[in-house]
Amino acid sequence: MCELFALSSNKAVRISFTWRGFRKRGRIHREGWGVAWYLDGGLAGLVKEPKPAPESPIARLMAQGIKSRIVVSHVRWASQGDISYVNTHPFVRRLWDRDWVFAHNGTLLGLDENSDYELKWCHPIGETDSEHAFCYILEELSSLQDRGLGNLAAKLWELADRIGRRGKFNFLLSNGEYLFAFMNRRGTLHYLLRHPPHRGVVRLLDKDYEVRLEELKSQDEYAAIVATEPLTDEEWNPMNPGTLYVFRNGDLLLIVERSEPKLVLDKLEHEVLRAIRSAPHSVRLEDLARELGITLGEASRATEKPRNKGLIRQHSRDIVPPDHPMARYYTNPELRPLIDKTLTL
Repeated sequence: MCELFALSSNKAVRISFTWRGFRKRGRIHREGWGVAWYLDGGLAGLVKEPKPAPESPIARLMAQGIKSRIVVSHVRWASQGDISYVNTHPFVRRLWDRDWVFAHNGTLLGLDENSDYELKWCHPIGETDSEHAFCYILEELSSLQDRGLGNLAAKLWELADRIGRRGKFNFLLSNGEYLFAFMNRRGTLHYLLRHPPHRGVVRLLDKDYEVRLEELKSQDEYAAIVATEPLTDEEWNPMNPGTLYVFRNGDLLLIVERSEPKLVLDKLEHEVLRAIRSAPHSVRLEDLARELGITLGEASRATEKPRNKGLIRQHSRDIVPPDHPMARYYTNPELRPLIDKTLTL
C-alpha cells in the first residue's frame, strides 16, 4: 500500500525533523513520493517523483526547502495505475478559488466502472482509483450552497463513508485553511499534537536522530501531525475508524461521526465559549476573568486555544494586545452554528 503524512501549524514551519523520518518509509513504499504545501492566497506548491524517496536528491532538498502552515505528503506502493508522475500522490485541483490537495492510502474496487461515481467535469489525469475518488469528492462538494465548515465537514464525511464501502479509504485533504483526515481501517492512521510548553528530547523511530523540542519549536507554536504509523517516540493517538478529523492551526478543531460534526473542546474552552457567546456584545478579558472566577493571566491563557482554532476573535478596533484587560472578544460568526450546537448539547 502507501503511507501518508500531513502537518497543520499555526505558523509557517519547516518539516525537516519529522518528515525526515517519513521519507525513510520510502524504503518499502518505493514507487513514488510527493509533497504539497501551501503558499499565500490558497495556492499549493507540489513536487513529486515516481521513484523511492530515500534515493531522491530532490526529496532531501525538500526537507529543508519547505516552510508552510499545511503540508501533505505521500510515499507510494502502487496498487492501481502505472509507476508514473501522473499517478504519484498528492493530487491538486482548484475549487472555490483555492487549491485542494489530496492523498490516499488504500485500494477502491471498481470506482471508475460504477455509474454512481461517474465524473462530469473533474477528470483524472492518471489511472488511479485515488485520483478518481478525489475528483468525485470535489464535484460533489462544488454543489454545496452552504459552505460553512459544519456543512462542508458533514458532506465530506458522507462522501468518505460512501466511497469507503468500496475498500480501504484513508485520506488527507486540505484547502489551505483546514486539514481533513479520514480512516476506515483500524490502526492505520494516527495523529500527534505538539503544543506548548515544548520540552524534552524527541527521537525518530526509523532513524538514529533526535532533537530537543525547546530548540526546535517556539513556545507559541502549535502543530498537529498526521501519519499512517507513528514517526517519533512521542504519544501518538490512533484515529477512530469511520471518523473525519478536522485540524486548524495545529490543533484538532472538529470531528465528524455519522454525519454529525462536533467541536473538540476541553472544559475550560467550553466555559470560555459559553461566557462570550451568551453576552450581548463583545466581552472584555477582565470581564471574562470575573465571569469564570479566574485571574486575568489565567483568562488570557484560556483564550489562546479558542483564538488559535478560530473560534473567537479579538475586536478589530482594539488597539491593545490580546492579553490586555481591555481586549475584547467575540465568537467567530462563521463558526457560530457549530458553537451554538456544541453549547446546547
